[in-house]
Amino acid sequence: MKIIDAHVHYSPQTGPEFLTAFLDRIGTDGAVIQAVSHSRCISLIPGALVMKDQNPGRFYVFGSPDASAYYLYPDTLGEHLAAYAAQILSAGCDGIKLLEGKPQMRKTMPIPDFDLPCWEPFWVYAEKEAVPMLWHVNDPETNWCANPSPWLKRQGWWYDDSFINNEVQYAQVFRVLQRHPNLKIIFAHFLFFSAQLDRLDDLMTRYPNLMVDLTPGIEMYENFSADYDRAKAFFEKYHDRIAYGTDIGGRCILTNEGESFNEQENLLRPQLVQRFLTMRGEETIEADGNFLHDRAPFLMRGLALPENRLEEVFSGNIRSFLGGDPKAVNAEEVLVLCAALREKLAEMTERDETFHPDSSEVDRAERYFSAKFYED
Repeated sequence: MKIIDAHVHYSPQTGPEFLTAFLDRIGTDGAVIQAVSHSRCISLIPGALVMKDQNPGRFYVFGSPDASAYYLYPDTLGEHLAAYAAQILSAGCDGIKLLEGKPQMRKTMPIPDFDLPCWEPFWVYAEKEAVPMLWHVNDPETNWCANPSPWLKRQGWWYDDSFINNEVQYAQVFRVLQRHPNLKIIFAHFLFFSAQLDRLDDLMTRYPNLMVDLTPGIEMYENFSADYDRAKAFFEKYHDRIAYGTDIGGRCILTNEGESFNEQENLLRPQLVQRFLTMRGEETIEADGNFLHDRAPFLMRGLALPENRLEEVFSGNIRSFLGGDPKAVNAEEVLVLCAALREKLAEMTERDETFHPDSSEVDRAERYFSAKFYED
């Protein structure tokens, strides 16, 4: 059975060759590679497009918006984000990754509320052009709890009043959907509604272009197992709008940029999700001090989906959402993108003495695509 992972992260720590070899090792046939913003490289899109071009027909790439726009173009943000989206899609990206709903990112960057007028040109463009998007909104509701675990505090994932409230952010997102009901969005991590399936059901009924992915949060599988019959019914109703995803790959976001590739975590995640979808019966999930952090053991109940449903979740749904095979990479457009990024790295270095630029991804892509472009 073909497996396409809808949520794999590219990072400088992995690079194209290592990440491709790891996906080979775990039997992943294809993936949607997420190229998020990076504090030293600025953008990881060039390196992700190298990986895509090295493996024709296998990988899709979703690129994040130009994060400098939140600082430089607050009044014309939507126009800038729309133009940048058109540029990276022309270079070979298949969609847009919005990590902007991560509470840490909302706190550390001046990201305006999503329902403000400055965002409107971007939403209008994305809806009109049917741009596929993967949007991370909030985190598990327990991250806003009064008595957080030591693990949550160590990760920086306990959110006090200095962070955006999760319900406030949900309300912003829902207003965007009301104004733009035809947006094509995959909400990562089941929109963190695994314990609120009736609420998610209502949302998916209202907006037929929405999907969700199964990327852990481990709490998702504990919640599904605790309300097994409701979860089973949800998967049957929305069998064609749920995508397999794992969140494996690089850990280069915000405070985790120095972390090396964690092999144990990257092996556990796909095993867990695949066991949940295919297993019949129950299995005790033990804490591991890392991916499963400090949670008490729980019984995970497998869905044992029939083969036709597994084919949809593992690959069919994401292919349908993305319109078939990955787009071709445009070497000339990638080189234009690299030149702009190199200028921005130089500008940031001149403006901010605390900025430590990393041009490795631009260097990699320029070497690779220059050779290919001039050969052609």
